[in-house]
Amino acid sequence: MFDFFDKVRKNVKAYQQFLEDNNVQDIQKWSDIPLCDKENYLLKYPMKELAQEDISNAFLIGTSSGFSKSGSVFWLKEAVDERAYLEIIKQIFIKEYSIDRQKTLFIISLAFGTWIGGMQIATTLRAMASDMEHVTLATPGLDLKEAAEIAQKFGAFYDQILWICNPSSINIIYALVKDDDSLLQGKISFPVVGEYFSEDFREDIAFKFGHDRKYIYSIKTGYGSADAGDLGIESEETVKLRKFFNNHSELLQKLFKTNEAPMMFVRNEKAFIESIEGELIVTKDQFIPLVRYNTKDRGGILKKRDIKEYIDSVLYATLPDEILYVFGRVSDSIIFYGTNLNIHEIDKFLSSLKEMSYGGLFDVKEIQKDGVSLFEFTIYTEDIKEELALEYQNTLIEFLKKSSNEFSAKYDKLSKAVDKDLITVNLKFINELQIDKKHRYIK
Repeated sequence: MFDFFDKVRKNVKAYQQFLEDNNVQDIQKWSDIPLCDKENYLLKYPMKELAQEDISNAFLIGTSSGFSKSGSVFWLKEAVDERAYLEIIKQIFIKEYSIDRQKTLFIISLAFGTWIGGMQIATTLRAMASDMEHVTLATPGLDLKEAAEIAQKFGAFYDQILWICNPSSINIIYALVKDDDSLLQGKISFPVVGEYFSEDFREDIAFKFGHDRKYIYSIKTGYGSADAGDLGIESEETVKLRKFFNNHSELLQKLFKTNEAPMMFVRNEKAFIESIEGELIVTKDQFIPLVRYNTKDRGGILKKRDIKEYIDSVLYATLPDEILYVFGRVSDSIIFYGTNLNIHEIDKFLSSLKEMSYGGLFDVKEIQKDGVSLFEFTIYTEDIKEELALEYQNTLIEFLKKSSNEFSAKYDKLSKAVDKDLITVNLKFINELQIDKKHRYIK
């Protein structure tokens, strides 16, 4: 790894400046290398100085799903990554869903445009479908009503439907197709991207769509990001291990100090991953190389040998030597259907509304109604008028649309799919704050 560090230090101007700015001179061991992150590195230095070669050599320009619409969230990718990704994805779908033998309809319900996740998956599967006899592709994007219509009109012609979306979109999809029994008999599975979900959620969705609750691939995901690329993928073995932990809370407390089983992945061998104070640190060679980059995700590396005494010997024999585990984001973000919304930016915006008497704090509850996730903001103010809550709601939604391309692409289409506002606002006087209530979003 030191060879890679030396290569980046010599060839990447931004990294040279980063070390200088952090007064790093003498590095004797790996732990002497300072951590970088999106704010102190990727967003701080010019793009041309972050890349290790000429920008015009890049294969792909895409964007992350970040909160800002500025050009600072553009990322560059290499062609070799895309070619490898296509072949890996093809082999995974053959192994896990038998797409070489079963007539398969892929429906992609993701944001497209320049967002790397949706764009890369759509183009990869389109290339794959053009070369495979039994595979058909539909790309309705975030129009879930159209996606459901495609499933209902064409599903009978296929052995299975693989519906690629964000996990939080699945309950909306269920609400749209639940009256069609032909689609709820184990026909639909969900290879998903974009956000953390619990093992109980996987089993609940398996049941709703007609699979056995323990079916491994009712929902399946990988782990990565626009900046760090692919970092891990679930396998049959890692999902089985997670299910085992999910049923043994005493082991979760002993190993992870929590009652919730983290997501577990086979690590991408091209990435070196550390865990420092519970946060995942990535070193990876790519067009914009990363050295000890803090993903701001909570997780770590579980050594296979450390769990030998707890698990079945058959399962143990199938596991990789190291298992990457992830709990989700460290940073204070609201996860809206796979899009990170930064609470500090929301607070800053609300504080700018001087005429609306924002009291300096808000909280958010994600509530389930008819199986759909709704986000209820409670904003504490110094004044409450009958029409003010709706004014806050409309103003907040417009701000989020202006701040995030991905949110802007999603909000109206997802709300239309369920015929209701997915974000609502109610107001309370600042003196109504319950002293014993834990508020996450306090200025």
